Amino acid sequence: MRILGLFLLVGFLLSQSPLVELSKKEKERRRRIKTTKVITNADLGKAPRPSVITKRAKSFLPRVSGGESEGEKSPKKKREWWISRKRKLEEKIASLKRKIQELQQKVNSLSTNFLIEQRPIAQQKVKSALEKAKGQLEAAKRELAQAKKALDKLYEEARKAGIPPGWLR
Repeated sequence: MRILGLFLLVGFLLSQSPLVELSKKEKERRRRIKTTKVITNADLGKAPRPSVITKRAKSFLPRVSGGESEGEKSPKKKREWWISRKRKLEEKIASLKRKIQELQQKVNSLSTNFLIEQRPIAQQKVKSALEKAKGQLEAAKRELAQAKKALDKLYEEARKAGIPPGWLR
């Protein structure tokens, strides 16, 4: 008798539980929700040929009149043009690095002379030369940074133009 009463009590409590009600509501909600469709490769079908894609993509690119003649549009001259631009930038970067090294040596020398010099007038001349050299050094460093950015911009421009990476190596 006790066991039967206990089962009835538990059954009554479970039927009144808020969790049971929430569970029923959740099941009802899930039934009402539309099922989602999973898209597979079979649903996509065949992709268009690459030539179709490139023709469409070219139509969206802005047209720039770069003043290129027919000779520059040929692959051989175009390659030479890209290579020459790269070489010019690399030569500029190399010359700026040499210039920076020379200016750094000059600044170091003038700094030493400034500390060694005892006469005020001579020390003032060394100080003005030192400040001038420091200004030139900073300008050369800024110019080097700009040249490196220009080289990076050239690489990016070549990539966007579809130039083979081997041309600029």
